[in-house]
Amino acid sequence: MDDPKIKEIIDFIQSTKVDERFVGIWSGTDHGKFFKGETNSWLVNRRNDGTMTVSFKTIHSDDRITYSEDEGIWCVQNEDYYEFRESDEKPDHYTYLFLSRDSIQFIINEELKDEEPYNFIDTKVFLD
Repeated sequence: MDDPKIKEIIDFIQSTKVDERFVGIWSGTDHGKFFKGETNSWLVNRRNDGTMTVSFKTIHSDDRITYSEDEGIWCVQNEDYYEFRESDEKPDHYTYLFLSRDSIQFIINEELKDEEPYNFIDTKVFLD
């Protein structure tokens, strides 16, 4: 992580107050929107200290299934959600909208040509 801009963003994430509405375990899927031919689903645990863990299940185009886990940090400022996972080269930046108390739509903030922006919905998982 030698890029000063990335370090600046990570410092920003670590210094920003946590929005309690995001804390907890959430599930989601991209329905094949991120990589054509692949479907990713996940469980993400966003903690109130700004850290997170995420477990991914990927179904590949050849029907092979793989699993992976990652850790990172997250924060919210205004209508923007930021996360940086250890496996990422750069932080992700999303706009979000609460569809309900237990459902959040995320739309990535990237310039895309001739494509709908990558988006997904996280749904809160309730544990007994």
